[in-house]
Amino acid sequence: MNKLLTPEQIQTFKDIGEKIDAKKINPIIEQAQTVELKTTLGDRFYFDVLANKDNADYAPLFSGCSFTYFDINYYQDGLNSLLADYFMSKYVLQINTNFTPFGATIKLGANGEPADRNSLKDISTQQLQLAGSRWEIIRLYLNANPTLFPNWKNNIYGSESAPAGDRTFRFRKI
Repeated sequence: MNKLLTPEQIQTFKDIGEKIDAKKINPIIEQAQTVELKTTLGDRFYFDVLANKDNADYAPLFSGCSFTYFDINYYQDGLNSLLADYFMSKYVLQINTNFTPFGATIKLGANGEPADRNSLKDISTQQLQLAGSRWEIIRLYLNANPTLFPNWKNNIYGSESAPAGDRTFRFRKI
């Protein structure tokens, strides 16, 4: 898997604790990237981003930057921040669960108790809302730079909606 973020980089965006359990975090990063980010960017542009993750021209897209679009100054937070939001929406729902040969168990701390599942769902939904807000500005940045990101401009599903014959339903369980 060609990951765009490492657990240590996620830690700079989100409070995931001091001790990083890479065995648990890496699959969640992979899931957030291949499900949420790929769907958001569209196939063509997603694979273009993966191929150019070390390209200096793409660095502002990843880390964020200021830009002007139709004479208005904006700041976009970057794909790394967007992916961290997608990661967090999945992380809060999965992190306290351990899979054992005897089934799934919930981790109980010595001085605490697990958070209510509905509270975790609310946090997950808030992270997805934050991601949606970030994405609106990132999309403006991509639209403002069509020559820099030609695969965004030519992306089949990068526009507002897919062509009528290619529309699909997306179900999400939170």
